[in-house]
Amino acid sequence: MLKDIDKALLNYPLLERTIVSGHYAVIGEVQLVDKTNVVFDRYNVFISFPSAYPNCFPKVKETSKKIPRKDFRHVNPDNTLCLAVEPEELAIAKNGISFKFFLDKILVPHLARETYREISGEYPEGEYAHGNGGIWEYYESILGKKDRYAIINEMELILNSKWPPRYDKCSCGSEKKFKKCHHPIWLEVMKSGKNYTIEKLKQLKNER
Repeated sequence: MLKDIDKALLNYPLLERTIVSGHYAVIGEVQLVDKTNVVFDRYNVFISFPSAYPNCFPKVKETSKKIPRKDFRHVNPDNTLCLAVEPEELAIAKNGISFKFFLDKILVPHLARETYREISGEYPEGEYAHGNGGIWEYYESILGKKDRYAIINEMELILNSKWPPRYDKCSCGSEKKFKKCHHPIWLEVMKSGKNYTIEKLKQLKNER
């Protein structure tokens, strides 16, 4: 992990590696730079690495306190940033991520959205809700359904049925081949892992 961190920090000179309570952490400033290489905002951060990393995101606290500590601003009760809904994070990090990928593709874009939100009063292109509401929205987006019973029914079908061969007609009645219809959608649902999806289905069934 040490090499992974240090390689990423070559591109972020205002961040530095340190040790806190016997564990690696990263502290310092993240600069947001526009296409002309002009800095348009700055955030101070404290980044720690859970034991599950790199199969989950590092934990980030925004120590400059520019982001209001509110759930609608994607800040958790422990003051860490909510960087993605849980199934989305697991799908992204399932096979492991590098720290540079995390900084480039997850943290910096998230902070840029927060800057945009502070200026405009809304997030660009919308955002998933914080907490369990965002999990519902995540599956709504993938499955193209708003009705919670329909979402649960399709998730049960994905988990408990034998999937059609890819070249057979899709069972939805569209007359399309499964590979061109629901196959990519079902694969997207399962990206977070079967065990996680089973547990999340149980939770959603209790909330519908």
